[in-house]
Amino acid sequence: MGKKKNKPDDNEFPLFCDYTCKFADFTNPEAIGACRKDLAVWCKHFKRYNNKNNKCLARK
Repeated sequence: MGKKKNKPDDNEFPLFCDYTCKFADFTNPEAIGACRKDLAVWCKHFKRYNNKNNKCLARK
């Protein structure tokens, strides 16, 4: 048997990744530089970065 991905309910997530999402967090300034902190959003649900204003990871 293969692993099943725990797919969240699409209604919990916005269409596009930004800081209005309840799973969004600010990036670590050491990861991409303090002056570029608005280019990426840390998703606490998927535990990975997504480009700001990109399509939500849950909807890809």
